[in-house]
Amino acid sequence: MSDQALAKQARGLGLKTRWQDAQGKTRVVSPDSLRRLVPLLQASAHDGKGVALPPMIVAQSGRAVRLPAGAHESDRYKITLEDGMTMEGRVRKDRQGAYSLAGMRTQGYHKLEIGDREVTLAVAPSHCPTLADLTGARTPRMWGGGAQVYGLRDRNDGGLGHFSAVGGLASALGRAGGDALMLSPTHAMFAARPEHYSPYSPSSRLFLNVFLIDPHAVFDAHTVRAAMRRAGLSVPALHRLEEADLINWTEAASARLKLLRALYETRSTPVEPDDFAAFVAAGGTPLHQHAVFEVLHAQAVRRGPRGGDWRSWQETVRHPGNPEVASFARGMEDEVMFHKFLQWLAARGLRSAQESALKGGMRIGLIGDLAIGVDPQGSECWSNQTDHLLGLSIGAPPDALSRAGQNWGLTTYAPRRLVATGYRALIEMLKANFRYVGGLRMDHVMGMERLWVIPEGGSSADGAYLDYPRDDILHLTALEAARAGAVVIGEDLGTVEPTFREALSRQALLGMNVLPFQKDPKGCFLAPDAWSGKAVAMTTTHDLPPLAGWWQGVDLQWRRTTREIATDEGLESARKERDGEREALWSALSADRRKKKRPVRKAAPDQAKAPDECTLEDPTRPDASAKGARVIVDLAVRYTAEAACPLALVPLEDLLGLDEAVNIPGTLTEHPNWRRRYPGLTRMLLKRAAVTSRLTGLRTERPR
Repeated sequence: MSDQALAKQARGLGLKTRWQDAQGKTRVVSPDSLRRLVPLLQASAHDGKGVALPPMIVAQSGRAVRLPAGAHESDRYKITLEDGMTMEGRVRKDRQGAYSLAGMRTQGYHKLEIGDREVTLAVAPSHCPTLADLTGARTPRMWGGGAQVYGLRDRNDGGLGHFSAVGGLASALGRAGGDALMLSPTHAMFAARPEHYSPYSPSSRLFLNVFLIDPHAVFDAHTVRAAMRRAGLSVPALHRLEEADLINWTEAASARLKLLRALYETRSTPVEPDDFAAFVAAGGTPLHQHAVFEVLHAQAVRRGPRGGDWRSWQETVRHPGNPEVASFARGMEDEVMFHKFLQWLAARGLRSAQESALKGGMRIGLIGDLAIGVDPQGSECWSNQTDHLLGLSIGAPPDALSRAGQNWGLTTYAPRRLVATGYRALIEMLKANFRYVGGLRMDHVMGMERLWVIPEGGSSADGAYLDYPRDDILHLTALEAARAGAVVIGEDLGTVEPTFREALSRQALLGMNVLPFQKDPKGCFLAPDAWSGKAVAMTTTHDLPPLAGWWQGVDLQWRRTTREIATDEGLESARKERDGEREALWSALSADRRKKKRPVRKAAPDQAKAPDECTLEDPTRPDASAKGARVIVDLAVRYTAEAACPLALVPLEDLLGLDEAVNIPGTLTEHPNWRRRYPGLTRMLLKRAAVTSRLTGLRTERPR
């Protein structure tokens, strides 16, 4: 096949053969990359060709319902609403020759019958709920915090954070005047592989991380102590785990699971059996399949390292619908029920944390975090194999976050399969993630429009953009957000098409204004009143160093250690560049403090010695020490709080003035990603003098 024919075939599958990088330069995908990508996409291209109407038509409230090819002007239709009411009419033809139905305002998933055809008609609101919608405030100026759930400390927690600690922190922040607490992802991981702990590489986004369960939240202290003895758990060993600065995931998570198993196996009377039975019934087939996967996966892992990937299992259990799987589940009924029990406890814990947040005075409460993809070896892919892009991984091309690009080792939905199945998997996933929270952050929200897909095992350079049905995904997100009464935030950092940000704005899906990136084209930090009012203001994210670490250059030393900076000379150059960035930030912070006109220029690198407002030496600038960093964090938190954004979020890392990063993208074992614990019991963190001062600044700029 010629390169031209290959490119045409790729475009027909939704691949972009040309794209613009973060600098606006046009790039062309190589024929070699297309030859690897095209066959993998063909395998998942269930596009429903030959079907007159797709199984779902997505529309917006009050707007005409556009019908795809296959409808005719003579067709009559009948719509049965969710509440059983019906309406009838005739398909109409507009001036452009397109066929449509009259617009309707009743939101929901309705049954549409046209002739002998029947499809689902999803009618979405015009946009996601806004903070004004949720609070009644005309121009809301709310604030909140952020936390890595696993890093929170509580007494007798065995060295790992849990949902009860989340509830305690949220309640305390609410009493301090905060309205939201954004969490790290709480998706289901692998019970048999506690060493696989990155929250952005989940087994399933339909269920919860059982390692975050607090056994004390349901069982009394006497019952827990007795279960610990039966599980053979040593109190001194658990205390050592609790006192460590870094989480030992293998030991801490395994110990918690042993305790939960002992509580399950020895209960004489089940805790709230009616509630548990109702939870299992509501979970239906998806919950059952997830539980069966956990049992199969645990047995396979015990047999050897290859057992972690269901694609290498025996053919008889490789597909959830096989009769051998049903037979296995019957034989392991109690073990399967144990994993359903764990999901019940996790759901109770997260729901209780949200209740604590609202009782503490928060108007939003918890903001969950939805990972962009899943581990292809996990439960979600095993349960719904045809829905996912197996054989492909997702990532990002080179951009401001990663100059080399990224391959996350994750997969996600096949776009044509989404359409062909009426968005079933997407809707189930959205419902699951909105269920117990007041808001949802969507990781790499650009995936609604396009994703950088890479042949499994390849590098970012082997990838290309794959198109997704953006408008339908946005509308369905708005519908589920409205049903949940939740705000939606999109992580829009990296390479973003301008038209996509416009689409997010129309849907009232908030973007992210992160302080280090709030600069003008010449490199000067934007004044707070120049920040976009259509985004959330943040001091940092989990993929960036905290402010104190950035100011001291702690992250630069890590970049040298991990060899992202290859030489000592490169490190020295990076330090000089950072010094110029410090001067630019100090200029903005000090100008803001004096309420004077802020600088608008910064010298280009080859003009670094030229006088310039953003880089001019200032003898009052704090030095790059821990003491200097404290001054900068105080001012930067206040600066971010002043932003013209409806919501400002400051992670605990910055409220506490910590200097070590949560995660360094592109590293695995070189840096202790997702292992850092907060320095003190959760209930005491907000009582620290530096924290109370920063909270006062937030309240002053954003009073409730």
